Amino acid sequence: MTVMEFRDSESSSRRIMRWTREWGWFASLVFVPAIPDRFSRVYDDILTASNWLGEESLFFNLGYWKDSPQTFDQAGAALARLVATEARLGSDDVVVDVGCGFGDQDFLWADEFGPKRITGVNISAKQIEIATARAAELGLSDIVEYTHGSASDLPQTDASATKVTALESALHFPSRSRFFEEAFRVLAPGGRLVTADVVPLANEYVTSKTSRLRPLGKVVHGIFTTSRQNHTNAEEYRQALIAAGFKDVRVYSIRDHVYPQYAEYVSVKLRQPEMRRMNPLIRSFFGPRGVSFWAPWLDYIVAVADKPAAGDGI
Repeated sequence: MTVMEFRDSESSSRRIMRWTREWGWFASLVFVPAIPDRFSRVYDDILTASNWLGEESLFFNLGYWKDSPQTFDQAGAALARLVATEARLGSDDVVVDVGCGFGDQDFLWADEFGPKRITGVNISAKQIEIATARAAELGLSDIVEYTHGSASDLPQTDASATKVTALESALHFPSRSRFFEEAFRVLAPGGRLVTADVVPLANEYVTSKTSRLRPLGKVVHGIFTTSRQNHTNAEEYRQALIAAGFKDVRVYSIRDHVYPQYAEYVSVKLRQPEMRRMNPLIRSFFGPRGVSFWAPWLDYIVAVADKPAAGDGI
């Protein structure tokens, strides 16, 4: 299935009707108290393929732009490769990919890294349906499967995975700490957790000019994190992983290879006629003006953490 197969050919009137429905769904989120249900609706009904940037993929991340990728698809793939490299994915691995989206990173990992098994877990039933269909069409159903579930209560049994990943998804979880505990549980001794994640930028790294607008920063943090339990900067993130039992924890920032290049790319991309399909509110928020509003307050981190091997003690 190509990306275009998920995008209906729309007349102007149908597009406006879709936008109206999306605005209504967005407004209705205030009546959805449960965080997982709220973000399930966001990705089922609002941040759909019609409202995103990929041409040949359904990557829903901001991308990794260090080596100057030329397209959004290439930047998304580069971020997936970075996560896989940090996870040291290989032929013996059983992977649990939490917040798996439409599965693009799983297909790339299956093709380029050859793990034994990948199970994608997602709170969005619609994304699970689409990812499952795409895996079947690619002939990957014997390697890649998808299941509905929450990061706070993973459907996997204890010590059943060698790697757990979360690629730009943990910012939407009700509690990162709870997810870390669940990842620790499902990992076998010696297993590894790798996340690529958007977190609040620590105060000391916020520029003096930006810091004068502190209330604006709180608004941005509220948009990009689901609850107070997720308002963790990079150092707090590291401490939460240690508290969950992980060792050899590394947390490092790649924000300088994400936000500036992403903003430069969308400043050109969103002027293309095909991008008129995007909902104006989404186009504005994820366009260059939107980035200038939220990026100064956000870090973008990669976290790598190991579960102690048998005999190491916990």
